[in-house]
Amino acid sequence: MNPVLVPTNDVNSEHGILVMWFADDGAQVEKDELLAEVETSKAVLEVVAPVAGVLLHQAGKGAEVPLKQPIAMLFDDLAARDAYLASSLREAAERPAEGPRATVKAVQRAAELGVDLASLGLDRLITVKDVEAAASVSVAAPAPADLPAPLAGAPGRQRILIIGAALGATQVLDILAGSTTQQAVAIVDDDTSRWGAEVHGVPVVGGSGRLTELFAAGVFDAAIIAIGKSPAVRAKFRGVCEQAGIPLANAIDPTAKIATDTQLGQGNIICAFCHVATGVKVGDNNFFSAYNSFDHHSVIGDDNATGPSVYTSGKVTIGNRTRFGTGIVIEPDVVIGDDVAVASGAVLTASVPAEHVVKTKIVTTTVVPLRR
Repeated sequence: MNPVLVPTNDVNSEHGILVMWFADDGAQVEKDELLAEVETSKAVLEVVAPVAGVLLHQAGKGAEVPLKQPIAMLFDDLAARDAYLASSLREAAERPAEGPRATVKAVQRAAELGVDLASLGLDRLITVKDVEAAASVSVAAPAPADLPAPLAGAPGRQRILIIGAALGATQVLDILAGSTTQQAVAIVDDDTSRWGAEVHGVPVVGGSGRLTELFAAGVFDAAIIAIGKSPAVRAKFRGVCEQAGIPLANAIDPTAKIATDTQLGQGNIICAFCHVATGVKVGDNNFFSAYNSFDHHSVIGDDNATGPSVYTSGKVTIGNRTRFGTGIVIEPDVVIGDDVAVASGAVLTASVPAEHVVKTKIVTTTVVPLRR
């Protein structure tokens, strides 16, 4: 049995999205055959077979996968694969029928540490690292009654609750720091290790399960989803807010240039030095990193996320839930469908259909000592 790992040296990403399988579950594959593509926050990575064998998928298309865990296994023959599956089924039968999805090792580690897997609230495959992280904060995590209260907010300002306490929150808070009309008063995050902490002076008051309660209590006026890596997660929380009747607010850096006739939806994050030109239509809940430029009469949908320096020419159409890397150029009249991922450095001269990936060739750079 041989594990199939995602080849990456991206130290900033712990998880990726399994965008596409090119080999079916149970297929006989050859060494170096292309098996799958995984998207991280920085690149789209090709996964090839380390050896020849019979393939067993460990995750489905669209799943969030830990980069240090195998996404598949390869077996010498079909009999070995079937024996492994039978053993896994026996182990699964010993777990609760409606329990969360977890690796066998994670289930064993949870039993050792006394961690309830259901309490983690993760909608992906739970790993040993998740279990150990939960165990490390189980004693220190504050009870809801011990969590900090939201800030009061200055009179006359729109009080903002931020969803997500990671690096995206620091970007939103930097934008709001110079605002005279908006003020962040609270942050929610489903990572319990962040509860009770502060991000740039704004308290993390619990998880997203408190959204409805806090809004009903009148402690904030609108929310901003500060999650930049996953359009799917952005879309999920937009749906949560819509169901609860919580409006979304825009966060626009004062250095951004927005044309007077731009049609701009709600919940958009527009970072420093962005340019949105005349006639552009922007939907809801997009995250535009610094130095993006969308030229005249382009149309952008909902729940999209970009890296820095994404440039479109005029009359470009971008769908929903797209993910762009860094340094991307899009020619005029190109149409990009829903759920597309575009790797850093791409130059798009033709349209991209929905649920496709645009790859760029990864060039290896060699670092050598400076000659003096």
